[in-house]
Amino acid sequence: MDLVLISSAYNGLKVAKDIFSGFKDLQVETAALERINDAVKKVGEAQDAIFMLREELFRLQEENNYLKQQISDSDKWADIIGQYQLVATAGGAVVFKSNEEPLHFACPSCAQSKEIHILQDNRLIVGTFTCTKCKAQYPVKPQETMQPIKMQGW
Repeated sequence: MDLVLISSAYNGLKVAKDIFSGFKDLQVETAALERINDAVKKVGEAQDAIFMLREELFRLQEENNYLKQQISDSDKWADIIGQYQLVATAGGAVVFKSNEEPLHFACPSCAQSKEIHILQDNRLIVGTFTCTKCKAQYPVKPQETMQPIKMQGW
């Protein structure tokens, strides 16, 4: 064999080795690329999970604010209604009576809606009071009896 032929074979094997090494390197790059793609996928899934958690946190914060407002409203109502007691009046009505001055009566129907409306005296002999909102009438005072009018000179 001559030197040129041996040299050509060596160079050919070297090129083949480099090509196979390239494939081997390509396999490593492919594995690395697969790992990178897997990592990118997991980062995307983590971002989606964080986005969902952010949405859930926002929903829970809104619900928390709503519930805090409900508790605050309930506490305020408890303070307001705590200034009244349910009583049976001399006229037979069951209404709320204030514990503080000026003493007054409040509509029990409107209190069911968590509103206080003061009953106004109709100033009639039947003793009824009327709610300023719902216009319900309650016999708070006992009915007065009419005294006959005495006419002089008859």
